[in-house]
Amino acid sequence: MFSENSLYLHALNLLPQFGPAHLSKLWEYFGSYKTAYLADVGELTQAGVKPEITQLFLQFRPKINLEQEAEKLARNGIGLISFLDPSYPRLLLEIPKFPPLLYFRGSIGNPDELCLSVVGTRKITNYGRMATAQLVEPLADAGAVIVSGMAFGVDAAAHEIAIKKRRRTIAVLGGGLDEASLYPRHHGFLAQQILDAGGALLSEYPIGTPNYKQNFVARNRIISGLSPATLIIECGLESGTLITARHALDQNRTVFAVPGPIYSPQSQGPNNLLKMGARPATRAEDILLDLNLQTLPEQQQAQELFGDSPAEYKILKLLGFEPRLADDIIKESGLEASAVTTALTFLEMKGKIKHLGGQQYMLAR
Repeated sequence: MFSENSLYLHALNLLPQFGPAHLSKLWEYFGSYKTAYLADVGELTQAGVKPEITQLFLQFRPKINLEQEAEKLARNGIGLISFLDPSYPRLLLEIPKFPPLLYFRGSIGNPDELCLSVVGTRKITNYGRMATAQLVEPLADAGAVIVSGMAFGVDAAAHEIAIKKRRRTIAVLGGGLDEASLYPRHHGFLAQQILDAGGALLSEYPIGTPNYKQNFVARNRIISGLSPATLIIECGLESGTLITARHALDQNRTVFAVPGPIYSPQSQGPNNLLKMGARPATRAEDILLDLNLQTLPEQQQAQELFGDSPAEYKILKLLGFEPRLADDIIKESGLEASAVTTALTFLEMKGKIKHLGGQQYMLAR
């Protein structure tokens, strides 16, 4: 279920002192995370690991049971994806200190899928809700995968709009993805809705990791790193949202900001970003043009109609961007079950559809 490199990388990642920089060093030196995991003091020191971290790891290593770790991940429905995997998000590889390992629940998606990060204050105003709906709905309709942090306020509003449109959305979290660690706890239902809509929960932290304040600062680089552009809706001058904007600028990504009333504390952040050169976003077209999304719906329509065989053509006509069960496809297509199974396998191999697990399929974006 898990690749050897990913599982050994997970084992190394269980020690909090191994951050992205150390994990990258280990790969550069050993070329294998299994070799790194089994290394002795001298080898780890030569690889550039600090002596105090080496000692901590050698004390910690005997307590790790890889088989039990794999079972625990599977039991919690959590997958692993390392930067070595072809499905690792391409844009994320371009950022400084990219996470060598991602934990995910749901569908990891296409590594080249076009995302838009949407972040803002937890204390969203009516103006902010209206602006979020006006901007995010057309972008989700055009095919942008909405990325946010599942926090209260703007984040939740952006996810909810994508879900309402039955579009894929990604929540990047600052702790473990297991039910006990999920934060905020109040958003457990929202998390399930994200998964039901074909989306994903992502984190660089293993099961059981609490949501420490510093984790949120670190996870913000992933939110901005997944997308060519970040949209700031509302936030104050001291908001953590501005950290995401800073990450986006450092990653050479476009920052859009929604201008707001000059007397509103929640508009001070975006208004200040606009003074510093952020692009104003007053309508969805401002962002659609920047992301070159004008033709995406037509491209998706063309993909929907294309198949290499009569069976594939029939199945593509039945599929959309909402998950469908294989049994339903068999009934509605009028094809033999074996013909549908074969066609689904080939369509998935060609990248035209996605298998979401549980015999559910949808069109790839």
